[in-house]
Amino acid sequence: MKKKPLLWLMIITCIVLLFQVKNFMFVKYKVEGVSMDPTFTDGTELLINKFSPKLTKISRFDYVLFHGPKNQILIKRVIGLPGESIKYVDDQLFVNGVKWKEPYLKEQKKHKMGNVLTGDFQLKAITGQDKIKKNHYFVIGDNRIHSFDSRHFGTISKEQVVGVKRNQDE
Repeated sequence: MKKKPLLWLMIITCIVLLFQVKNFMFVKYKVEGVSMDPTFTDGTELLINKFSPKLTKISRFDYVLFHGPKNQILIKRVIGLPGESIKYVDDQLFVNGVKWKEPYLKEQKKHKMGNVLTGDFQLKAITGQDKIKKNHYFVIGDNRIHSFDSRHFGTISKEQVVGVKRNQDE
């Protein structure tokens, strides 16, 4: 009989510990706005790993949750990594002069209203530098026409990153 209360205490303790670990390792984020449409629509709830940026490299096309201008929390897609030169020409991403495919934009490009989804730009015109600085990233929203991102405020530093959601689609 004495074993049952002890067993229940152990089960409850384990459940409480699991919730604490989850809260320590992950942050729940609710997408606000249309800047990541159609990948993440307004109101989408995401569980973001807070340890990824500290333990592993942030990769191209990962989603990062970060402190943006005016300390707002934003989520965007990484398209430029430290040491890279990036530009857009004729709706096409170039990294270090090499054309990159962005399959996640395929449907949007089919239904775009104007001539281009992503206007032409070069990193140097935005940041004044040819290459992305060490521990910095160029981030951009999937809804290119309605996104406030690195095209407006420049690169983000690794210190600004709250968490990472790995892109497993591409």
